[in-house]
Amino acid sequence: METMKQAFTLIELLVVIAIIAILAAILFPVFMQAKEAARKTQDMSNMRQIGLAFLGYASDNDDRFPLTSFPDRGASWAIQCQPYMKSWALFKSPGDLSTFWAPASMNWPDPNAPGSDPRWQQYRATSYLLNAYMGGGYNGGEFGTTGQIAGPSSTAYVALARDDVAPRDHFHPFYWGNPSEQTSGFMQNLTWDAAVGETKEIKLRAFAKGTNLTYVDGHAKFGKWNALWWRDIPRGIYAGFFDPRNEGR
Repeated sequence: METMKQAFTLIELLVVIAIIAILAAILFPVFMQAKEAARKTQDMSNMRQIGLAFLGYASDNDDRFPLTSFPDRGASWAIQCQPYMKSWALFKSPGDLSTFWAPASMNWPDPNAPGSDPRWQQYRATSYLLNAYMGGGYNGGEFGTTGQIAGPSSTAYVALARDDVAPRDHFHPFYWGNPSEQTSGFMQNLTWDAAVGETKEIKLRAFAKGTNLTYVDGHAKFGKWNALWWRDIPRGIYAGFFDPRNEGR
């Protein structure tokens, strides 16, 4: 008997295409969430290593915090703490999508290495920013040592920079809300968005609508802006967990 060959009808093809489209719509967000979770985990690992490096640095330097890149970029914490991490790769976050990273052809990011490209100052040495309250330059070094921090486990020390923040290694929470510290209109406008009540320096929604932070005691933790930034004016706290005068909530 002759076997008749049957082809798919148009309706059958459309049904198959519709099923594939539905499956793709279900699975694609799952894949994206898994990818974001992996980036968040890698970023958290980086920040924990940075926290340990700070503890090592403080232990070797009379409990003092490293300096920021202002005014001397060569004194940046990213350079001073690198020996405690042994890897420049830890300074680059998987959540950093900026265009401020140097070309691979440059001898980067060590500006003191032989043959280092003089353009290094145009690029980021780190995806992460240090809290300038503890950078040594604030108010004559008022919060320059670990012993001067009211709540080491509740004071955010390192955060991920926003993609559009120009190369630097620190952020400025003292321009975020305390009237007595808002001495520069230029800096306040550069670092704070008064219309929405958020900083312009930190990537607040890098992972799952929040971001990772390293705290003064060395641990790293995920948090969301609406829980991290708050004011307790009677106690003189204007920058929430970014303020070294806070002792937690």
